[in-house]
Amino acid sequence: MMRKVIAAAFKSKGKRKMTRSELIYTMSFDLNWFSHESSKKVVEEAEKEGLIEGDEEIAPTFDVDDVDVSSDFKPELSKLLSRSVTDKIIEKIVEKTGKSYQEVVSMINEKQEKLEGLISFPTAALIVAKESGLDVSDYIPEVEREVLNETS
Repeated sequence: MMRKVIAAAFKSKGKRKMTRSELIYTMSFDLNWFSHESSKKVVEEAEKEGLIEGDEEIAPTFDVDDVDVSSDFKPELSKLLSRSVTDKIIEKIVEKTGKSYQEVVSMINEKQEKLEGLISFPTAALIVAKESGLDVSDYIPEVEREVLNETS
């Protein structure tokens, strides 16, 4: 969903690059999606996820024209900022493979079953992501924290 938010914001302005403050302003005032502070957090999260980059001006790291955004699209802040690492991995697999969210979850469940339940769902998601050709190195520490928190 974060990818869709960034695409929608840039599409609404018809621009390929914006200053950070312009992007925040667009989400909070022009589109009326979030408060100013929440918009800052969304931009920070999008940057962490590698969806935008730049110093003076920022730009999406993907083609916004490839993302379908309906005219009534309105993102939910709670879902955007509270996504687990597993959700982020699933989203990346969906983008990479073109499969639906449900298909990817099934692939992860199958991987977990094939390994006789010896690995957690987030770990199985990492394996499926790697097998799908994604670089998973940025997700490993977060998955490790998530898995260790589940067992303690």
